Amino acid sequence: MKRIFLIILLCIPLECPSARETSGKLYRWVDAQGKVHYSDTLPQDAVREKKIVYDKQRARKIAVIEKAKSREELARDARLKALREEEKKLLAEQMARNRALLRTYRSEEDLQLAHQGQIHTIDSRIKVLEANIKRQQGILATHIQKAAEIERNGRQVPKSLKDRIDAIRRQIHQLRLKIAHEEAAKRQLDDKFRQDLQRFRRLLEHFSERGKKVAVTRPDTEASGQSRTILSIAHCKRHKDCDRAWQMARIYVQTHASTPIFINSPTIIHTKDPRLDDDIALTVARIREKSGTDTLFLDVRCKRSSVGQELCGSDKVREIRLGFPAFIREALNSTPQ
Repeated sequence: MKRIFLIILLCIPLECPSARETSGKLYRWVDAQGKVHYSDTLPQDAVREKKIVYDKQRARKIAVIEKAKSREELARDARLKALREEEKKLLAEQMARNRALLRTYRSEEDLQLAHQGQIHTIDSRIKVLEANIKRQQGILATHIQKAAEIERNGRQVPKSLKDRIDAIRRQIHQLRLKIAHEEAAKRQLDDKFRQDLQRFRRLLEHFSERGKKVAVTRPDTEASGQSRTILSIAHCKRHKDCDRAWQMARIYVQTHASTPIFINSPTIIHTKDPRLDDDIALTVARIREKSGTDTLFLDVRCKRSSVGQELCGSDKVREIRLGFPAFIREALNSTPQ
């Protein structure tokens, strides 16, 4: 009885087909004027429109055929696919480095010991340089004293002695520059150690949660969202500008993502996958173009659930994607040149 009722409903816009004619497909589409049409066949002007296909015999929807895309839409889709491939590549490279870190160090203590060993090596080099400076200063003092005695005796200091004094002073200056370089290397190692330690802790937590992995979805990956394709990208040219843009991209992610940052490297910023239906996870990939510019690509992830898929296609996510290029552009324009 229910099946007969559904067939009657499908037949309302048309003359009801005979039992012999209900074995095919029924198409439903809306024309440019907003008028709804039902037909067993598609006229030429409806081929490119979005269509819902029904099975007339079983009175049920069997497919949705999206509206054919324009050349510009197809080009955007191709660009989006390429950007996501680059994002995937950068993420895979960083995860490989992460796994290497975990293979190298079993605990935070191992990481600390390795860092202390590197610092000790630099301190040893600094001690050698300081000893050389002390030795050169002793030689310099002897030459200066000799030059002073010559002048007290009313004679002119030989040019060779003056040149020797100048050369020793230059050597001492170079040795001090090397010490400054080694001290800078120590500071860089300290910064790297702090970053590696944070990364090590995040990785331990991440791999302990591997059994809790959830499926995710992205805008424009579902058929219902393909017409909303947005290329959320920003460009920068100079090295200084790109470093500034990358800092601002990190701030944008921290402001708009509801999941914490998991990967924070020079080429990719990646927050943890969404756990809740209303979570928004973000990724920004820094892609080096052949032209010499950098492209900053923002991507969004939601939980693969009915609520999460709806969220990924929502105006909220759309505004996040549209706002990213403007945010980076404004930050660069406000940076003193």
